[in-house]
Amino acid sequence: MGVPRYPIGERLRRARERRGLSLAQVAQRTGLSKGFLSRVERDDVSPSLDSLVAIADAVGLAMAEVFASLPVTVQRAEERAGEGLPGQGVHDTLLSPVHDRRVTVLESVAFPGGGGGTELYRVPAEVEVCYVVDGLIELVVEDERYELRSGDVATLAADAPHTWRNLDPERVARVLWVITPALPAPWMPQHRARLLEPGLTHNDLQLDSAG
Repeated sequence: MGVPRYPIGERLRRARERRGLSLAQVAQRTGLSKGFLSRVERDDVSPSLDSLVAIADAVGLAMAEVFASLPVTVQRAEERAGEGLPGQGVHDTLLSPVHDRRVTVLESVAFPGGGGGTELYRVPAEVEVCYVVDGLIELVVEDERYELRSGDVATLAADAPHTWRNLDPERVARVLWVITPALPAPWMPQHRARLLEPGLTHNDLQLDSAG
């Protein structure tokens, strides 16, 4: 088993993490050692076909997905899905591909006073990036408040209680949100409502989506 010709380790690791599996759990399912699995995920070794099939099956990847090249996806403005994060006086548009499981990108257009609402909410993901395209907003993360202007960027733990609002009394604010890993279906009403539930995890929404 030498250095792999095709770097598939990152893809396998992300699939494992999406399912909330530890290396030990995958090792138990496949009969392979944790050390070997770790090396596979770092692309230090190339597994045999039998081992790769076992790993892919354990983390829920089809073999076609393991070796698939990343396609170029173009979405026309009129084809984008609306709705997304909780909010009042705001319109969200999904910019990333609907079925992309790696990242969710949303554009929020908030009218004066509009935003994420008065209740703090959590996003069941790991990292959330807030980029102010235009306008002036207040970002609230737990007990801290941050004033962000056009061009400012804030990065936060997605599951930290937070909200935001447009501070400009006359102009709309445009905000870009980048969330990883992706929300299963942030534009679906049942998922939008659940973002306000305490203790919600990414796996909870994954299970909802599968059901």
